[in-house]
Amino acid sequence: MTKQVRFIPKATCGLQVREAGEGQEQSRKVVGTPIVFGVRSNNLTPWSSYREVYEVMEPGCISDELLRESDIVLNLNHSNKVTDILGRCQNGEGTLKLTRNLRDIGAECDIPETSAGNDTLVLIKRGDISGMSFAFEDDYEDSENGVSYERMKNEDHDGKEVWVRHVKRVTALYDVSIVTHPAYEQTAVATREQSDAIDKAIEAQLQREHQETEEEKKAREDKEREANGGETNAEKAEREAREAQEREANGGETNAEKQAR
Repeated sequence: MTKQVRFIPKATCGLQVREAGEGQEQSRKVVGTPIVFGVRSNNLTPWSSYREVYEVMEPGCISDELLRESDIVLNLNHSNKVTDILGRCQNGEGTLKLTRNLRDIGAECDIPETSAGNDTLVLIKRGDISGMSFAFEDDYEDSENGVSYERMKNEDHDGKEVWVRHVKRVTALYDVSIVTHPAYEQTAVATREQSDAIDKAIEAQLQREHQETEEEKKAREDKEREANGGETNAEKAEREAREAQEREANGGETNAEKQAR
């Protein structure tokens, strides 16, 4: 997977226009929480008929170093148009201020006196904005320190498996956005591809968990032979099944016992 987008609803992100300070006629400072740690996202695999996957951004997945070294834009609906840019944080400095703590990443920005900026202030005050979202990349190839999947064995939703995608390391943060609709639209082709990629990653993890290396297989079989007088468990089970069939056919004797007699 490459760039991904996650939506934070207004009730969670707390998007608002800060009250005007003393001597100010009107405040243009917008504050919100575009990234929240330790909270489940919406279902990332809505097309799956047998599995639901929720994502948790783990505390520490975004480092201070990443924030300092990134070029992060505050925009409208993740638009790359110049007219939709509201603020920017380059190498930790700029008109957009991002602050990280153990719970979340807060955003603060003085909205510019542009057409988009003025409209945004009005819409936030009126409550017409749905929330915020962020675009990022994670270290999905590192299943130990980057991204891992956990089956919630005591949970199921209408017969579907429930999994949690733990994001432990974000490798790129592109933008935080003020959005008019949730960014995770079920009709988006790119999002469907991300959903399929998550399903494939879970299947790959399940295969790795059940796959035995040659060294592990040899060690197990050596231990079984020591306990079973020279046979592995599989060999012992196969012999006992064969002997049971022979006794049934030979009136209580195995082929070897019959020949010896």
